[in-house]
Amino acid sequence: MLSSFALAVIIYLLFRSRKLFYYQIVEMMNLDPHVRSIRKIVWVYRKYIPNWVIYSLPDGLWLFSMGVSILHNRVFYKKAQNIFNIIFLIMVGIEIFQGIFGGHGTFIGTFDGADVICYTIGYIIASLLSYLNWKKNHKDQEVENEVEVLKNERKKILIIVIVFTILGFFPALVT
Repeated sequence: MLSSFALAVIIYLLFRSRKLFYYQIVEMMNLDPHVRSIRKIVWVYRKYIPNWVIYSLPDGLWLFSMGVSILHNRVFYKKAQNIFNIIFLIMVGIEIFQGIFGGHGTFIGTFDGADVICYTIGYIIASLLSYLNWKKNHKDQEVENEVEVLKNERKKILIIVIVFTILGFFPALVT
């Protein structure tokens, strides 16, 4: 889960604008000389990397990471899946909204079908892996204090959604 999110951040750091928020964090940590050196090396290979990898894959990796975090190891998997379904629909809805009202250079953003595809793939893989884990480990599990377990799972999911929402806005922040 963290490795997929880390890959998304690495893609941003190596191939996207240095004005994005993630790069500002690197500068605050005094790691920018190292990242700049790596950027020079990988930039030679940029022409061989499809645009969807640089511009859409990080979104799919973000949604996958969020989904696995929300769904993995949940006793009440189906309730968590419903929350993840809503998040997925919101993300696809935002893309459609961008297609209707956005455009290049606007605050709203630009619709990209590759984003929708990457979101969908991330959603499906996270849902499938988490379902298989639930089926193997929790499906027939008896829960002693259902109300308390459900309450704790909802708290965890809320924290995960807040953290990933904040992390999801970082790339859009330009300094």
